[in-house]
Amino acid sequence: MLQNVKYELQELERLFSSEGVTGVDNLPTYQQQVLQEVERIKKTLIHEVFHFEDERHLERYIQYHQQALIQLMDKSAQASSDQSNKKAPFFQIMYHGFEDLLSFIERHFTKYFDQDAKAPEGYILISRKDTKVNLRKLQKMLAGKNADITLTELLLHVLKKIIEGTAAKSITYRKVLYVKEVQKELTRLLEKPLEGNALNDELRQVMYYLNYNSTRVLTYHAHFLSSLLDASEFRTEKIETLSFELKKITQAQVKPSIGYNLGAPSLKSQLIDYIHVELEYQERLQQLSNRRSDPPSGNMMDGFKLKFEASVSQLAYLLKLFLETKVIINDNLSQVMTFIVRFVTTKKSENISMGSLRSKFYSVESGTKESVRNMLLAMIQHIDRT
Repeated sequence: MLQNVKYELQELERLFSSEGVTGVDNLPTYQQQVLQEVERIKKTLIHEVFHFEDERHLERYIQYHQQALIQLMDKSAQASSDQSNKKAPFFQIMYHGFEDLLSFIERHFTKYFDQDAKAPEGYILISRKDTKVNLRKLQKMLAGKNADITLTELLLHVLKKIIEGTAAKSITYRKVLYVKEVQKELTRLLEKPLEGNALNDELRQVMYYLNYNSTRVLTYHAHFLSSLLDASEFRTEKIETLSFELKKITQAQVKPSIGYNLGAPSLKSQLIDYIHVELEYQERLQQLSNRRSDPPSGNMMDGFKLKFEASVSQLAYLLKLFLETKVIINDNLSQVMTFIVRFVTTKKSENISMGSLRSKFYSVESGTKESVRNMLLAMIQHIDRT
């Protein structure tokens, strides 16, 4: 028992280890005792939390009872599963009492509930049974909609892992919750009339949304992006392809506080970094190619650059506005950006980075919008005066 932390389960533990429980005649009385004690503990827990001024002590209080209940659930589940044990019905009553209390704590004290604690054996058993049934359904539905085999295998791997490969002692609440979320999102997605490539795009979105940041998923995306680049004949097409994928991933939604591995960077952030590096590489190759094709030096325009008073952020947003309102009608964004990087400077940047320009083009801050709006209003006022 932890020092300075009140323990509310003594009476339940006494009933659990009671030697006086024999026969079936006193089963209703025993059950009534357990139910009354469970209700008393619920009220006590609710009452006690108002006496804690320090949240750390409250967290210790809740998690201490959570851990104790998990251990008691495992003990009672093991005892009740022994068919030769005459007291098995009493242990089943105890199990349901412990389970009721743990669910109460999880529901009412979610903020302090330890998701990384080992889940009870019975809880894991039920999850495994449900997951096994859903796995067969999902496999059939994904195959019927011509989903990519590799994507299917990756997304269903977490389900198979909890069914077959992971020892129960290492399965936490968080892992069970993650598997449930994967099943829920896949079931929701497969209700839509999507097939083939359209479905595959949405399956990747599920990976981003659930932060499926496993090494295998990162490797898959590296191969996937390489295949897209191989299908692009020209360098500008490769840059445009990477830019489009960067846009999709940057705009992807991510469910808060969830992930395959919360100790590692998110899948979304790792992929954004990966594409940025690949983009910079492709753009350097493009610049080298452009320099080889430049006319001989000596032209009066050699080294000329258009100088802007605006910042890179403002310039990127102006470019976005010109493209979206069709003031600039070029179709190839990468070529437009390459032109700006080569022939434009700002008040703070003699050499604009393609990565910086692209990042600020896709991610516009509210302050940038306001400053550009003021810039355009000043131009309108100038027009009105002249």
